[in-house]
Amino acid sequence: MGGRNSESTDPGIRFVVFDMDGVLVRLDREKRNRCLSGFTGKTPEHFDATIWHSDFERRAEAGEFPTAAAYLSEFNRRSGCALSRTQWIASRRDAMVLIPETLEIARELSTTARIAVLTNNGALLKDGLPELAPELCLRFGDSFHVSCEFRSRKPDRQVFERLLTQHAMLPGEALLIDDDRANVEGAVEAGMRAVLFGNPGELRACLAAHGLAV
Repeated sequence: MGGRNSESTDPGIRFVVFDMDGVLVRLDREKRNRCLSGFTGKTPEHFDATIWHSDFERRAEAGEFPTAAAYLSEFNRRSGCALSRTQWIASRRDAMVLIPETLEIARELSTTARIAVLTNNGALLKDGLPELAPELCLRFGDSFHVSCEFRSRKPDRQVFERLLTQHAMLPGEALLIDDDRANVEGAVEAGMRAVLFGNPGELRACLAAHGLAV
């Protein structure tokens, strides 16, 4: 999906922003719930009810719990658990599988454009990233961002505007790669270009159509 004023080829893109879950990694929530269940004795369904199907993650992603400690404290309060940071990290890490083909695309793009990550996540994921996905730390460094940092979340226009301001980029110079159509539409509303991610092969073709050689 293209953004405003985009042509079939557009050499003006200087900044490519990747989503994480569903684009750079696959996340298995059921596996995560089983791991959380093993740590706590609560049922997997308990975590769907108290965490994932509640407003907690949306509020955390929008910056309401701005530190890793505050996030974990609220996670435990809502779930009635006493998870340690180590256990929370382990349950997340065990449910994540890197998509190496997409990471390779990011590596190739980094030779001609700036790259970054913008993921709807809270402060504990950012804090624990070196343990969760060291490959992403190595590739993106300080350009790995969770929405919590910007006190807004995709698809809200504000989060894209604040990301662009931090990187001193104009909207028309930036392209988002995301597997959520609403997020793609939010980026377009903010003036960016955007690609709806399906798989790495399709992504290569879409990037080529935007004038990005990979």
